[in-house]
Amino acid sequence: MSDLVRSSVLTGYRSLVTGLAGDPLPLLRRCKIAPEALDHHDALISFAAVVRLLEATAQTLDCPDFGLRMSQQQDLTILGPVALIGLNSPTVGDALRAMIEHLNFYSPVVLTTIEMQADDRVLLTYDLALDGEPHRRQLVELALGLYCRDMQILTHGHFVPLAVLFRHTTPLPGRTYRRYFGAGASFGQHVNAIVARQSDLCRPIDNADPKLREMIAEYVRLCTSNHPLDLERQVAFLVRKLLPLAHCSLRIVAGHLYLHERTLQRRLRRTGKSFEDIVDAVRRERAEELLFESRLSMSGVASQLGYNEQSSFNRACRRWFGSAPNAVKGRRLMQLA
Repeated sequence: MSDLVRSSVLTGYRSLVTGLAGDPLPLLRRCKIAPEALDHHDALISFAAVVRLLEATAQTLDCPDFGLRMSQQQDLTILGPVALIGLNSPTVGDALRAMIEHLNFYSPVVLTTIEMQADDRVLLTYDLALDGEPHRRQLVELALGLYCRDMQILTHGHFVPLAVLFRHTTPLPGRTYRRYFGAGASFGQHVNAIVARQSDLCRPIDNADPKLREMIAEYVRLCTSNHPLDLERQVAFLVRKLLPLAHCSLRIVAGHLYLHERTLQRRLRRTGKSFEDIVDAVRRERAEELLFESRLSMSGVASQLGYNEQSSFNRACRRWFGSAPNAVKGRRLMQLA
């Protein structure tokens, strides 16, 4: 699974660090997050890097409640169109379920559930499908603080949690959490969760527009299908887009993803692929489409695939299909006759 997340996860980060007399730039660079990515909320960054950034920032600034403070800088809108799906749902419970359903638009790493309990309580849980990052207290506290704020938005300020549960331990006094959440916090629990009442989920959402909700949900489904937050498929999407422009290099693709070239190669290796593998696979797929479905000349097809020389395309075609481009196209035409 890819660990990508939209850079809106860091909304308010720079202003909060600056307000605490810190410098966000060296912290971002230390954690290998391109500072310019924060200027584009749809940019994709590593969630593991975000976890490390929040922990490093809290330690560097000697600010143990950094994640909680940052939760006050954000609201539902960091989810983009997924937030609009929630805000146009009939009830708070419907909103939460719809946003959970479409959360892959924001990140495939975030895991949230709604767990009904026997005593009219509901656990609104939060976790990450992220290996190798054991220290994530700041991120979890940011997330639950934001979860609480989102519930207040959905209930028009009427939500107060019954309790807050954390898996981790904390150096902070209990009154700090009560100040942020308005409820007591328990640590060393089996789950990270906001504890709500089932009646909170039954609250209607005023001015919800079901038609608008379905339109946005369809848009999110299309975006998630066509541009999934999966690094290999993100690279393939960019390669497909850049090949005809003859600007498809590792450096350029890495730049679009706000990654250093070596970082991109390293992350692709974890998937068992290289940049060159992906380029070759995209070229083969596009070659099949263009040879079988277009009226382009062979030189035109070669150009669309990003080849400067016809001979390079010819060699690739023999490797892919066992024949020269004209022969491949001829066989296909005979099959269709």
